[in-house]
Amino acid sequence: MIKKQKKPSGLLWITGLSGSGKSTISLQIKKILSKKYSNIILLDGDILRKRLKIKKSLFFTYQKRKTLGLKYVKLCKEFIKMDKFVVIAAMALIKDVQNEYKKIKNNTDIFLDVPINELKKRDPKKLYKKFFAGQIKNMAGLDLKYDIPKKPSLFIKWNKSLTKKKILKKILKQIDEK
Repeated sequence: MIKKQKKPSGLLWITGLSGSGKSTISLQIKKILSKKYSNIILLDGDILRKRLKIKKSLFFTYQKRKTLGLKYVKLCKEFIKMDKFVVIAAMALIKDVQNEYKKIKNNTDIFLDVPINELKKRDPKKLYKKFFAGQIKNMAGLDLKYDIPKKPSLFIKWNKSLTKKKILKKILKQIDEK
């Protein structure tokens, strides 16, 4: 059996609007990295909110998203102190949150830029459907402002020919270059 190495502690933050593929991509990245490294940890915004028992009505506002994002940064820092390489899939589309995670040593941030029309087609959590039916509000990218990351480590602009495999390859190359 080959002994796994430890990846230098650090952070890979994958962000984008709801339905952009953050969770799907981060799960694949974790699987790939975990084959070689023993200290990879995955945090997912959806799962964190569930575990922390945060009701959706409490986090949709800009201020609640900011507070939650800053808590995620703090949690990432704690895992990094434990010599972990953290892969996190969370919206983090607020400048103050971005500024905080950018301070972390060995950080990489990926912005998945997917147009609203494509997000409406995907709509895995039916949030866009609920928004346009008037059932929810304060949705980032629609009626809630968001801050596109300035100078992310990798800006991935969606197009029809961009496969999951191509995205993974770009992200893994970015991580290796750091």
